[in-house]
Amino acid sequence: MLRVSFQLVFSKWIYVAITIALAGIFWIIFNVFDQLLFFSPIFVFYLPDDAAMGFILSTMSAILMGIVVGMNVYILKYSGNLKVNIGSLFSGSTLSMISSMCASCSSVGFLLISTFGGIGITASTFLSNYHTPLRVISVALLVWALYSASNKLTRGCVLNHNIDHETKNL
Repeated sequence: MLRVSFQLVFSKWIYVAITIALAGIFWIIFNVFDQLLFFSPIFVFYLPDDAAMGFILSTMSAILMGIVVGMNVYILKYSGNLKVNIGSLFSGSTLSMISSMCASCSSVGFLLISTFGGIGITASTFLSNYHTPLRVISVALLVWALYSASNKLTRGCVLNHNIDHETKNL
């Protein structure tokens, strides 16, 4: 099922380009927030031993997010008269973005604290303490979003004939 939907979507070069571009952009954003990628004064990528698991999870999140968004753009373009809820298409993306940045490890933590005060401190502490479990949850949500998008592409409309017969008998 997943193979068929991949062949359907990624047989067109525009969706491959969208996927690669978004995955690259999110990979850069996640690694800048995790302070693994630096652009100033020179371009440097540094991966310490204790950040390996976070790097693997953020790379998985970036790749999955690129794939899911590329498939969802395809679904939106070719959905026709189907009623597609845009909020459900991008369900895993929001949690992935929030959980993939270490709020207390970067300038985002200072922004949260200065903007929201005590609530910002609480949010920053929560994100730093539960950083890895939130990333695992975001990867799981993105896998679920990928499965859902694949389902929308490969399964047609299924009519339940039992309901039709029950309404005729009434």
